[in-house]
Amino acid sequence: MFRLLAIRSLVFPFLKLVWRLFIDKRVPAFTKIIPILAIAYIFTPYDIIGDRIPILGQFDDLIVTGLLFLSFIAASPKDVLADQTLGRKLRDMQKQAGFSDPPRSGRYTNDRKTVKADFKYVKDDSPEEESSAPNK
Repeated sequence: MFRLLAIRSLVFPFLKLVWRLFIDKRVPAFTKIIPILAIAYIFTPYDIIGDRIPILGQFDDLIVTGLLFLSFIAASPKDVLADQTLGRKLRDMQKQAGFSDPPRSGRYTNDRKTVKADFKYVKDDSPEEESSAPNK
């Protein structure tokens, strides 16, 4: 029974991650074809090992589906994957600690804040500095 609990604690978060990446708009549509193919493989009658063989028939469906889900996670943009895993956990921890949500900024949002500042361009290799500098 404890083995099933360990498997369940790994499988459910894995499937949640696949689902969150699938519904995320930042993941390209071409990449979202991979989990659709994985689910289609489960329901198609054509398999690597036929389903008539009692255990191996279903086991190959599990292996192929798992590999396709892993390739979907690997093909997803890395910043989206980080946001769906660590970013979500950090935001939840901040809410529990009582901190307010930080403003979201990044490559995919348009709510970036700008800073107005004065700047001055200084040319490093000006001829006046070279002539007045002592020779070494």
